[in-house]
Amino acid sequence: MTDIVTELRTQALESTYGDDRRDALERLAERYDRTDETGRREIRQTLADVARDATHEKERELARNRLEDLYERDSAAEGTVVDTYCWLATEADYSSERETALDRLRRIGRGGVPSDLRDRIADTFETVTEEAAYSAEREAARRGLSELPDEGTAGGSTSAGADVGRGDAYLAVSLTEHLAAARSEGADACLGRAEELHDFVDEHPVDDDAYGEVRDDLSSLVDQLSVVADGQSDLGEERRAQVQRVADRTKRLYLRE
Repeated sequence: MTDIVTELRTQALESTYGDDRRDALERLAERYDRTDETGRREIRQTLADVARDATHEKERELARNRLEDLYERDSAAEGTVVDTYCWLATEADYSSERETALDRLRRIGRGGVPSDLRDRIADTFETVTEEAAYSAEREAARRGLSELPDEGTAGGSTSAGADVGRGDAYLAVSLTEHLAAARSEGADACLGRAEELHDFVDEHPVDDDAYGEVRDDLSSLVDQLSVVADGQSDLGEERRAQVQRVADRTKRLYLRE
């Protein structure tokens, strides 16, 4: 049986014909429950290799789907699946595939995973939040991190108005630091970061008397930066100081929680 798996792996990775490669992937997935653990590891690794490295989109998508099927029925596949999606979330060539990986990591993490995999997912979300060039990816990572259960819990998220979790606090601090750093990058960059922070605060209320004032300060800042961004590229000293004050106040709000 293992010899057949090895032959199909070679076909999936090396055949010159796309139909043959996809057929090999399907046959590997079908054989998963009927082979020994060595064969299962080989099947998981083959699907992971194709999901990451295949030239053709249909093959990458098929491999991802079959990996997810394995995740649903075999706990031994958890590590391979999480590692593959974490890689795709940061390294995939196409933004749509990175967003898909982030969404799947969010669903996996929300359902509860062992602590080492939870940390791997959290690290990936944090990296994307800080480094991704596209706002949609940063938002997907922030959402995933905010929904990630604390260690030892099985899932779920905080309700509106409840004490903010560690994930929300981390995101709030990260967003305020990005806003403060954007002061030197010009009005447009600063506006984008202010809008991200405003949306986050609006969607993550906290039980603190200062919450409403902070949200209003951010709304006012976004409105003012919208005008400035239309007319000039640089922020004046007074405006930069205002941005810093709002960022600092927002950070303190979430750190208190």
